Amino acid sequence: MELKTLTELLNISGVEVTEIIREESGKLYLRVEASENKTAICSHCEEVHERVHSIAEVIVEDLRVSGKRVFLVFKKRKVKCPKDGQIHVEKIDWIMERFTKRFAEEISRLTAITTNQEAGWYLGLDDEKVYRIDKKTLEAEAKKN
Repeated sequence: MELKTLTELLNISGVEVTEIIREESGKLYLRVEASENKTAICSHCEEVHERVHSIAEVIVEDLRVSGKRVFLVFKKRKVKCPKDGQIHVEKIDWIMERFTKRFAEEISRLTAITTNQEAGWYLGLDDEKVYRIDKKTLEAEAKKN
């Protein structure tokens, strides 16, 4: 597949696919980068910080593409928060721990109509992981309301 096509299929605002890292037995690993250079937002105080402490590569799972599980590999910045002096990772609005928010929403939709075990079978995950992701999504929804 072409990188531009994959970027369009992902449809994540401000993100573009820069490389297909590898494709193996039903899994697709894609390197993604921010298409615009934004400043880092501290996950602790949620304020913008200009100075970056360090950068780490992370992998998150996203929705399937062409029947393959998709893993996005990207660089996440760490900043030193002036409020507590600790180092925190940047907050990225489309990420929820080790998966994308839309992947978590897909799990919530599935578990609303079926069991965790069946949703896990369909997505290729164990039912305990499905339970944890669904629980986090429901807790986030409860905080909003």
